[in-house]
Amino acid sequence: MKNKPSVTSRRIVDAIWSNLLVIILVLVWLIPIIWVIAASFRVGNGFMSTTFFPSAYTFDNYIKLFHSTAGIKFLSWVKNTVVIAVVNTVLTTLFTIITAYTLSRFRFKMRKPLMNIALILGMFPGFMAMIAVYLILNLLGLIGNIWALLLVYVSGAGLGFFVSKGYFDTISKEIDEAAILDGANQFQVFFKIFLPLAKPIIIYTALMAFMTPWTDYILAGLILRDPADMTVAVGLYNMTLENRISSQFTMFAAGCILIAIPSVILYIALQRFMVEGISAGAVKG
Repeated sequence: MKNKPSVTSRRIVDAIWSNLLVIILVLVWLIPIIWVIAASFRVGNGFMSTTFFPSAYTFDNYIKLFHSTAGIKFLSWVKNTVVIAVVNTVLTTLFTIITAYTLSRFRFKMRKPLMNIALILGMFPGFMAMIAVYLILNLLGLIGNIWALLLVYVSGAGLGFFVSKGYFDTISKEIDEAAILDGANQFQVFFKIFLPLAKPIIIYTALMAFMTPWTDYILAGLILRDPADMTVAVGLYNMTLENRISSQFTMFAAGCILIAIPSVILYIALQRFMVEGISAGAVKG
């Protein structure tokens, strides 16, 4: 009985330290974001400022983004990114889900070797293949073509099946067997029974596929050349180059805020499905 107060007090202290650590981490994450938001409303063009918050606020940085000037074609960047992101979402989700379903539900001779090869390839950082991808696209005359970017994204979609397969493994095979006994074929089982049950992982896969073109700079920066064909990540990054940052930084900050809004809305709206997809996929992934 004498140990109870000490145990309780120790738990209180641990809770206080845990909460304090969380608060510190949140502040570390939020301070740069708040600074960029403040910079987007700052009067002037450069990135240097003597104060954290601006002494005067303006919406001019947002307005100027939508007026095409030398090297700044924000609306074209957004349009290109949205088109690539939507098409990539549809195709990548389709290929990933089909690959995961096949490996989860069917047993064939090359199943394990294919999974092992995919696992090994996934251990290598994607940028290691960038030079090879560039040379191949250059030989095909696709450098500078925005659809070449989509081709690369979709070509590797099937390798991202592990999380989806882990989720599919948690769905009982008895459901498939019962549907087949009732006369359904594999296509009916997949589209009418399996996909509705796999809604969380499908939404998670689609969201990840949508965000890839939205945030990718390395591959897009390697392939795209014409300012009018750039994605928003490449276009905004180019505004921070040494010869442009002193005159375009506040517009860059405004562009970052505008581009972050759709991402934040999507994550908040689909958070429940993401958690369900990841947690279930991690069970047998």
